[in-house]
Amino acid sequence: MTILSIIQPDNPLLRRQARRVTDFSGDLQALIDDMIATMTAAQGVGLAGPQVAQSKRIIVARLPADEGSAAEYGEDAGKLYIVANPRVVWRSENKVSGVEGCLSLPGLLGDVERFESIEITGQDRQGKPIRLSASGWLARVFQHEIDHLDGILYIDIATAVWRPEEADSLAGEVSEAQ
Repeated sequence: MTILSIIQPDNPLLRRQARRVTDFSGDLQALIDDMIATMTAAQGVGLAGPQVAQSKRIIVARLPADEGSAAEYGEDAGKLYIVANPRVVWRSENKVSGVEGCLSLPGLLGDVERFESIEITGQDRQGKPIRLSASGWLARVFQHEIDHLDGILYIDIATAVWRPEEADSLAGEVSEAQ
């Protein structure tokens, strides 16, 4: 497996709609393995084809499986998801705001409102149809990665974007003033 380069917004491919996956042969299988290795090495929870300069509608996701995550993420902790051609087919009425980051936008965080629960359809790595229900953080990760497939970055829809060190320095200034 190869660790792939993760592109940033200066690469126009990140802003284009990705092409539908139709060939599930060896090349796609190698790409999926490389994407999993890249996501893991970068300590991310999701990665989309366009982020590694591949105009393919493919995402991988895995919520942390370290200590305490089973309580927080339940059965989703540590489970690997591979979805080709994902499409949101149901959204909850409720939306929730949460902090997001992105491997293509290192050093930034943002507040993003997402649907609390979703259902997606797509295909597994062999091309067989799948349907997945997700809520909480997994639903957020799926929505974030599917946005990448449509050329959308979380900074496009965030209500606020900041650098973590800026927030730390502001917190320090407030503490010093008190």
